[in-house]
Amino acid sequence: MRILVLTMMLLFSSLPVGDAAVERFVLQAGTRWETSGCIVDSGVAGPVALILGGVHGNEPAGAMAAEKVCSFSPVLGKIVVVAKVNPLGLKENVRYLHEIGDMNRVYPPRGKNTPAEKLGAEMIELMERQRIALLIDLHEAETFHQIDQTSLGQTLLFANNPASDALTLDAVDVVNRSINEEARKFQLAGHPIRYSSAWYAGKYLKAAAVTVETSIKQPLGDRVEQDLTIVRELLAAGGWLNR
Repeated sequence: MRILVLTMMLLFSSLPVGDAAVERFVLQAGTRWETSGCIVDSGVAGPVALILGGVHGNEPAGAMAAEKVCSFSPVLGKIVVVAKVNPLGLKENVRYLHEIGDMNRVYPPRGKNTPAEKLGAEMIELMERQRIALLIDLHEAETFHQIDQTSLGQTLLFANNPASDALTLDAVDVVNRSINEEARKFQLAGHPIRYSSAWYAGKYLKAAAVTVETSIKQPLGDRVEQDLTIVRELLAAGGWLNR
């Protein structure tokens, strides 16, 4: 990939989170779609995980859950979080603004030079520079997959590689322990959508990559907690967190 002129600005403010330190950064600084992120460093050399939320503006649970991950205390490696990938969409409560484009169909960019593609290019450079071993992208869908197979609600989509296979089965089992109604339980539903961040990370970076889809038919708090349960389990399975 050609070298990009980054607008990413590292702020290097070290804030204690347990024994870890948090570094703040900004993507697309100075633009209307500027957004911020955090890097939680355990202080112990190890792999890097990237958590994304709020990619689609009408899916707030993932953004809320991802923000909470900045307060996690990894025991190994680093956790990178971009909680509000699509801040303008979240503000307007729309999937995406047409002048910006769909921020989950730009991996890799295809020469349209839209704001979404510019952010996608910068996100890819972040993935490559951090050498991520895991990507988790938090989304929401209309209803329950077990009721309507055209909806991805309550599913995990996992990248088509061995690293992803090893993590996702346990994550589904763990989150389903707290869900009583059968229709609301999570299932594995194939691989991430082409040109999404999880698809790119799995295909080109060979990282473990998972798209999480909760259902908006549930209360917001339930969706956030389900996201966090899955994220914690995936991070624990990968060694970032203690169980």
